[in-house]
Amino acid sequence: MTGRRLAHLLLAVAGLLVALYPLTLGANSTVSCRGVEMRPGQTCAKADGRATQSYEDRATAARNATPVMVGLGLLVAVFGTALFVADLRARASVR
Repeated sequence: MTGRRLAHLLLAVAGLLVALYPLTLGANSTVSCRGVEMRPGQTCAKADGRATQSYEDRATAARNATPVMVGLGLLVAVFGTALFVADLRARASVR
């Protein structure tokens, strides 16, 4: 296997890992503020101290990020697979 094919396969695998992360390890339902678990009604001050986020805001942001991560991960996986297949076909037509 050439280095190019290996890179394409690794890209496809990385995309799958990104797509699966929010459904497995990233599916943790706890909301935290710099490592401290938050409860409904609490707020979290941003690092610069100029703004705060509520528990509900942080939970909503986490829920909204899941489909984006899955979609982007699948897109990268499909792209890596397409590159791999195109490389296989190009090498086969040369022979």
